[in-house]
Amino acid sequence: MENIFRVCINGRYYDIPTQNISQNTLENLKKLTDENHTIDPRKLLGAFLEASEISNTFQTNIQTALQTLETLKNI
Repeated sequence: MENIFRVCINGRYYDIPTQNISQNTLENLKKLTDENHTIDPRKLLGAFLEASEISNTFQTNIQTALQTLETLKNI
């Protein structure tokens, strides 16, 4: 039996298999839920946008680092 994290968004329930997500993501989802395991869609959207921004910044930094390494390699 797999472990399930159940949440409710706008009256609809979702079962999230916990082995499919990282422990960090699970903890962040738990922070968004109230005592009834309900997530406010605005909070979920805010968390998604923040994670997306972090991901985009990370990707940009990786590209910059790769370009810097390539430049240094060619010197």
